[in-house]
Amino acid sequence: MGKLWLWLIALMGLFGPSAPQEKVTARIQAHPPAPTKYHQLMLSCEVSGDPSPQQFLWEKQGSKVPLQKGPDNILLLPSFNKTHCGTYICTATGSKGSVVATYDLWINDLFNKVFVFPQETNDSYVLVKATPEQPLQNFTVCLRSYTDLTQPYSLFSYATKAQDNDIVLIKLRPEEYRLYVGGKFVSFRVPKGVPMASEHVCASWESTTGIVGFWFNGKPWPRKGVQKGYTVSHEAVIVLGQEHHSYEGGFDIRQSFVGEISDVYMWDLGLSTREVISAMYNSPVEAPIFGWRNLPYKIEGEVYLKP
Repeated sequence: MGKLWLWLIALMGLFGPSAPQEKVTARIQAHPPAPTKYHQLMLSCEVSGDPSPQQFLWEKQGSKVPLQKGPDNILLLPSFNKTHCGTYICTATGSKGSVVATYDLWINDLFNKVFVFPQETNDSYVLVKATPEQPLQNFTVCLRSYTDLTQPYSLFSYATKAQDNDIVLIKLRPEEYRLYVGGKFVSFRVPKGVPMASEHVCASWESTTGIVGFWFNGKPWPRKGVQKGYTVSHEAVIVLGQEHHSYEGGFDIRQSFVGEISDVYMWDLGLSTREVISAMYNSPVEAPIFGWRNLPYKIEGEVYLKP
């Protein structure tokens, strides 16, 4: 009887239902996630469910000539511009057949525009729909604001599940900006604002030393330090005009921004003073994670994009 059962088990292994195979899928990813004009852009065709795709065919919708064909899953655009906009198609072929992915490449240039926050609220903000690809060991954030507020207000808030104040740029009072990294902060005293003048600020941080750089209207301030050895998670929610009190939001009307915000950029590296000044004029030297010349965003509540 025991031998019979062994034979039955062997036959079931040969002819019985096999384990379901993983479905082969493909997707195209952009690096950086929000491409910037005149900087290098890399599109990668990522395949799952097939361990060894052998060929990648790259095409652009509307073009009769293939862009690239071969074993390389990377399509490189050395200097991205408006002529490159359109729908890209990657056909990956391997031992399990072919699979197709598409990607819409576009530019959302906000040059000479501003976000207007007309009144204090706890439910109005701009959600930035791009985040870093990897955890941050370095970062720089730049933006321009225009307001007559004298109470504390938040300009840029980057919340993660572990820390709602992972990166926050706040103006605490007319003479003080504060940068939070991982829940701890450093402050920078600035001159009182000139009536009817906008303020451009940049703040940078590096993990290896904890050094924070700060620039006010293009001028560097003495550097300070905070959170040496810390790592900022890349799984974040980024908003303009409010400060997170939880990963989901929890905004406080007393810290909401009223006025105009523009020229917003974020990099995963530090900048020099020359590069900060270039960013002031919307001509970034280094490719940002996201920036004003191509900002993926969503408006929540009463915020307006105006010339």
